[in-house]
Amino acid sequence: MYKKLLMVCVSVITIQTVKAQTEKGSQMLGASFSIMTLSSDSKSFDSGSSTYGPNYHGNVNRYAVTPNYSYFIADKLDLGVSVGYLYNHQKYDNGQLYNINAYKERGYNASLYLRKYFLYDNKVGVRTGPYLSYQRSNITQSYNENADNVNKSNQYTGGVGLDFVYFPVKRLGLSAVMGNLNYSRQTYTGSTEGSSNNFNLAFANSLILSVNYVFGH
Repeated sequence: MYKKLLMVCVSVITIQTVKAQTEKGSQMLGASFSIMTLSSDSKSFDSGSSTYGPNYHGNVNRYAVTPNYSYFIADKLDLGVSVGYLYNHQKYDNGQLYNINAYKERGYNASLYLRKYFLYDNKVGVRTGPYLSYQRSNITQSYNENADNVNKSNQYTGGVGLDFVYFPVKRLGLSAVMGNLNYSRQTYTGSTEGSSNNFNLAFANSLILSVNYVFGH
């Protein structure tokens, strides 16, 4: 009798502990991380001489760190903001003078989002909702190690995101981006003047992981 009563009490406490992580009044503070490195080597075949040209080598390094905060305005519905820093460096070289190309981008971004959680057993599932973001970047495009183009970029984006969510233990939340549907407008000033509009639908095209601490209950 006492054992059954104890088990019931433990179960109730466990359910309440998990539920508290996404119930109204809870808060989450954390950061997301995105890292990508790529190295490639290739040669082009010249049909005239029936030989391969020089080796073409490329390196791409990208990373972003984005602290974030959200508040649950209702059960399983949070409103949040994030600010972050990004760095992107690409270099391509075929081993010959005047054939070295480089692209560098450094920037900052900020986002506002609203997300609805759909969880199994209040621990694992998905979240989705609309977001708005702004990004400002400094971009340098170089040819043969000389800066040919220096631009400033402003990008405005609105869309809907889809994340995988998992709460392994009390007060710890993990998530990964699964998909994204958005529309963005980007403007350039500096060596190049202009703008571009982009409609994007992507599913798991990059690895962006988040770690969050849950508090407030």
